[in-house]
Amino acid sequence: MPSTSSAVARPAVDADRAAVPHLRRNYTLGIITGGLAGLAQAFLHPELIVAGLIWALTQSPMLVAGVTIISKAGALAPQLWASTHLEHRPTKMPYFVAVILVRAAALAAMVGTLSLLRTGGNGWGLAGFFAAYLAVCVSGGSARVVYLDMVGRMIPRGRLGTYFGTRTFLGNLLAILAGAVAVQPILQRVALPTNYLLIVIVGGAVSLLDMSLFSRCRELPGPSARRRTTLGESLWRGFKWLRTDHNYRMYLWMRVAFRMNYLGLAFFIPYGTRALDVRGPGGLAVLGGIMVAVMQVSRMLASIVWGRLADRRGFRGCFLGAGACFLVAPALALLAPRLPAVFAVPIPGTAAVLDLPLAVYLLALLALGVATQGNIIGGSHFVVSSAPPRRRPSYSAFVNTVTSPLTLLPMAGAWLAGWVGMASIFALVAAGGLLMLTSAAAMRPPRRPRTRPVPPSPVPDDTG
Repeated sequence: MPSTSSAVARPAVDADRAAVPHLRRNYTLGIITGGLAGLAQAFLHPELIVAGLIWALTQSPMLVAGVTIISKAGALAPQLWASTHLEHRPTKMPYFVAVILVRAAALAAMVGTLSLLRTGGNGWGLAGFFAAYLAVCVSGGSARVVYLDMVGRMIPRGRLGTYFGTRTFLGNLLAILAGAVAVQPILQRVALPTNYLLIVIVGGAVSLLDMSLFSRCRELPGPSARRRTTLGESLWRGFKWLRTDHNYRMYLWMRVAFRMNYLGLAFFIPYGTRALDVRGPGGLAVLGGIMVAVMQVSRMLASIVWGRLADRRGFRGCFLGAGACFLVAPALALLAPRLPAVFAVPIPGTAAVLDLPLAVYLLALLALGVATQGNIIGGSHFVVSSAPPRRRPSYSAFVNTVTSPLTLLPMAGAWLAGWVGMASIFALVAAGGLLMLTSAAAMRPPRRPRTRPVPPSPVPDDTG
C-alpha cells in the first residue's frame, strides 16, 4: 500500500497533463510567443517609439498625446463589442486567425503611410497613419480578449501565475536586448523618417510572427453561450456582475486605480529632469535612457516573482503587493529632490553622476515598474481564474470598455501639472495606489484550485 507521503510527492504536472490535453505544446508556444510579443513591443512601443516618431515629424504635443490615447482607448474600448462575436463559439482560434489578417493589413497600411511622411508631416498622411495605427490597436485589443479565453482552457489554474510570469520575463528580456542592439542604433544612425520606418517594419513582422505561432496551439472546444449576445445584453450582464460579484466590483476599482497610477509613467521623466535639476551634456536624454532601462529591468525581474506569488497566493497577493508599491513609488519620487547629494558616483558610459536624490528617484521608478507588472499578472490571473468559463471574453472586456474613457487622464494630468504643479501628479498616483491597496484588501481570497483540473466540456452551456 503506497504511503501518504509518496502520494503527496507525486508531481502535480503529471495530473495537469492528464487533465489538460496538449499542455506541453500549448505551454511552450505560449511562453515563446510571450517573448516575441515583448520583442515586438520594443519596436512598436506607443510612448517610446510611435510618440517619438510623431514628435520628430510634427513637434506637436497634442498629436503626441493623441498617440497615447489611441493606443490605450483603441485597445480597450472595442473589447466588449468584440466579445459579443465570441461567446457562442466553442472554439475561438478561427476568430484569432481572422484578427491576425486584420492586423497584418493594418500594419501594412501603417508602413505605407509612414513611407509617405516627411519632416513637418502632412495632413492626409498623418490622418492615414493615425487611422492605420488605430486599426492596429483595435486588433491588438480584440486579440487579447480571445487570448485570455483560450488560455483559460489551455493552462491549468495552478500554473497560470508561472505561465504569465515567464512570458513577461522573456518578453522584457528580449525587449531590453533589442533596445540596446537594434532600436537605439537604428534611431541614431539612420536618417528620419527611414529609421522609424525600419523599426515599424521589424516590429510589425515580429508581432505577426508572435500571433501566427500562437495560432499553432491546439485548442479544444469549451463551454459556450447558447446564442450570440448583443452589446446591450453584454452591458446589462456586466453591471449585474458588479452588483452580485464582490471581487469583480473590487477589480473594477483597481482598473480605475491603475489608470491613475499610469500617470506616473507619463510624467516621471519630465518631473525628474526638472526636480533633480539635471544639466550637462545630454541631461534629458541620459536620464531618460537610464530611467527606461531601470523600468525594463525592474519589470523583467518582477515578472518571475509575481508569477510564483500568483500560483501560491492567487491574484489577491499580486494586487496587494502592487498597491503597496504604487504607494511607495510616488512617495519616493516626491522625497528625492529634497534629499542632500551625500555622494557622487559617475555612471559608466554617460556624463551623468549618481547622487542620493537620483538614486532614490530611480528606486521610485523601480517600485513603479514592479507595481505595474504585479497589476498586469494579477489582472490576467484574476480574469482567467474567476470568470464564468462561457463568459470569459465579456468578463474581461466589460471592465476594460467601461473604464476606457479614463485613458484621457494624461491630458487632464498635463492641465493639472500646468495649473498646480507637476508634484500634484504624484499625489494622484499615490491616491491610485491607496485605492488599489484597499480594493485588493477587500477582495475575498480565491478558492483553492482542484488537484486535478476538469477538462472543458464541448457541450454548449448557458445556464446560471
